[in-house]
Amino acid sequence: MLKYLISIILFLNAFLLNSQTFTDIQAGLTGVSESASNWIDYDQDGDLDIFVCGEFYKPAHGIKTKLYRNIRNDRFTEVYTPIANVYRGDFDWADYNLDGIPDIFIIGQVSSGKSIAYLYKGNRTTNFIRIPVNIKGVKDGSVEWGDFDRDGDQDLLIVGQEGGNAVSKIYRNDRNNKFTDIGAQLPGVAFGVGRWCDFDLDGDLDVIVSGTENSGMVITALFRNDNNRFTNLPLGFSNLRLSDIAWGDYDNDGDQDFAMNGETQNGKFVTKIYNNNLNLSFVPAFPDFVNVRSGSVDWGDMDHDGDLDLLVTGEFANGAVSKVYRNERNEMFTDINAQLIGLYMSDGHWGDYDNDGDLDIVISGMSNDYEFVSKVYRNDPIRTDTIKKRKTDIWNNTVVIPERPKPIYFYVYSSCYCDLDKDGIKEYNAFISLIKRPKAQYEMENKFNGVIHRDYPNWEEFDQGNIIQSGFSTYQKAVNSRFIAIDEYKSKNFKVHDVKW
Repeated sequence: MLKYLISIILFLNAFLLNSQTFTDIQAGLTGVSESASNWIDYDQDGDLDIFVCGEFYKPAHGIKTKLYRNIRNDRFTEVYTPIANVYRGDFDWADYNLDGIPDIFIIGQVSSGKSIAYLYKGNRTTNFIRIPVNIKGVKDGSVEWGDFDRDGDQDLLIVGQEGGNAVSKIYRNDRNNKFTDIGAQLPGVAFGVGRWCDFDLDGDLDVIVSGTENSGMVITALFRNDNNRFTNLPLGFSNLRLSDIAWGDYDNDGDQDFAMNGETQNGKFVTKIYNNNLNLSFVPAFPDFVNVRSGSVDWGDMDHDGDLDLLVTGEFANGAVSKVYRNERNEMFTDINAQLIGLYMSDGHWGDYDNDGDLDIVISGMSNDYEFVSKVYRNDPIRTDTIKKRKTDIWNNTVVIPERPKPIYFYVYSSCYCDLDKDGIKEYNAFISLIKRPKAQYEMENKFNGVIHRDYPNWEEFDQGNIIQSGFSTYQKAVNSRFIAIDEYKSKNFKVHDVKW
């Protein structure tokens, strides 16, 4: 009887989850493959723009790097930039020179066959300025900013092919546009990825790399940062190439776990999660994910329930695929049948481009019919702010979103599965601020941890990336959304704490 009951519940969950829909907004982005795509508010006007690079075939074959400005109401317009056109590359944004404006570092191959590694300084316009740096060109890898030495500026982790050799290098930001290779002695990898993360919660960034070494061997290796020296920890991860890795605390226990996908040495496709036990050990979890290579993974709380869900793209046994998996906790994930176009040689990321408080998707890559694609999908759950018009048919989840005035009322929130009082008992906790009208960007996020420290002195703190802000044009909309967020957390048996200042 219990078996049949569980089957019925799982069927109903799968059916009901279709109410979480993702709508292709027909953004008109140039389709690219062997690509990288992500969100960035380059002009700091309060909404997310889109940056993509890769190879395309329409209207004619070429290699392009493109920036699309968000002009709101589900519309993006291409804007010219002097940034190099690349494919087989990657990029990342950060404020490397501490002027308060995001800058970009990009790697890849240009049309002449040359590999590049270029830094461009941002200025809130499209006139990015290339800054000469002594960093060799790289393709078939990744680049990521992170402050590994805790000196307050962003350093670089770059992996890939450099002049025919696989490399994994850390460049220290010495300011005044100077970067120094620290000789980190990481194993060089190509056709893979390198990522920063403070997996051991000691306050400095560690490194994980995955890909193919010069010998042809495939590896995945984690390196602990010990006073800016990196020590290999042989933890037995799946060795993958054509891989991607995303860190995130999917089980809300206060430490960073990671998802990865790719291909093993013997050609097996893999998508899996490793659960961080915080004692220099990781345990693989085994949700029923589609196994892919040549794709991407990204964490994000797409349904506003306080835990991280997973976006997966790539090539599986039957072609290209793109999936959204809802986190049901206790190592269980459900494919919500999001109806995203399947893509491989792909990249996909979460981001709230329309400032409605939920996470949307940008993806790019090659489809099963060999079309090169870049798309934006709007997350259309039951809205927490307002619905202008909705059909009464219960089978129709279409919503009409009005033109969105600039948000001025905000609240911030975060959650954890943690021992808040240090009494040896872990509980699900959610922290939600009161509604405010902040005078400066990130003002509320910066105060959030301090207020929690005041009320719970034994609590460490939330990482800034896990503090979520929701903004609305009217006070009542913010109130309604906050009430719904509280109800959602309480329905999941969270203890909800008001964060007051």
